[in-house]
Amino acid sequence: MNNYTAMDVANYIVWYVNNSEEGPLGALTPLKLQKILYYVSTTYLKKYNRLLFSDSFQKWQYGPVVKDVYHEFKTVGVNHITSPKLSLHEKALAVFGGMKQEYDPCKINSDKEAVEIITQVVNKLISRKAFDLVGLTHKEVAWKDCIDDIMLGKELTYTAEELYS
Repeated sequence: MNNYTAMDVANYIVWYVNNSEEGPLGALTPLKLQKILYYVSTTYLKKYNRLLFSDSFQKWQYGPVVKDVYHEFKTVGVNHITSPKLSLHEKALAVFGGMKQEYDPCKINSDKEAVEIITQVVNKLISRKAFDLVGLTHKEVAWKDCIDDIMLGKELTYTAEELYS
């Protein structure tokens, strides 16, 4: 497993979409970000047989969601996410031991395997509508088999096996 968090990868996706050489690749809403993050994660797992990050996806009404990423980006609503979120880094002299810093894409940019998968998946899915991507995730057995519990609001988490299938 890599030393990335789901937030690291989500921020890289946001950075990539907004900093492409051709200009912004398309609209990236919080809902679409969640689905692209999911497909980046599953594609990476299937190709390299290891998780890209350890954060779990939960089974929500509109498909897979990484809760922390959702809460960071939900404030933009249905609008395009224009920039990555600031990250908190430990620093001994900072107030409360942490300091917010601008997102630095270099952490992932130097990882050829991760960049290959992220760019491939983003380029393939960015032009799709968010609810088309939701529909894709709803066709998967791991989500379909739990629909009743999902609609009841039960907290369900995808297993590594479900992500791999």
